[in-house]
Amino acid sequence: MSTEIGLRIKALRRLKQVTQQELARRVNISVTMLSNIETGQKMPHPQLLQNIASSLSVPAEELLILWQRHAGAGLKLHHSRTVQ
Repeated sequence: MSTEIGLRIKALRRLKQVTQQELARRVNISVTMLSNIETGQKMPHPQLLQNIASSLSVPAEELLILWQRHAGAGLKLHHSRTVQ
């Protein structure tokens, strides 16, 4: 899987001084799911990338361009489930 997207999310999250717990809460996913995204074990759906970008106050295109590059390579997408 792609670690490029995950590393970019992690870098942006740290730059904004947001914890994994806080970002996961903001985008309504589990901390485990966010960790899996940041380590490249899961590839998030584009809507989740948009939500993450919005939560970090960065242009969604910054993450979606990376997603398009890797999704075109045949990676499986993970459709996130809502966490209660």
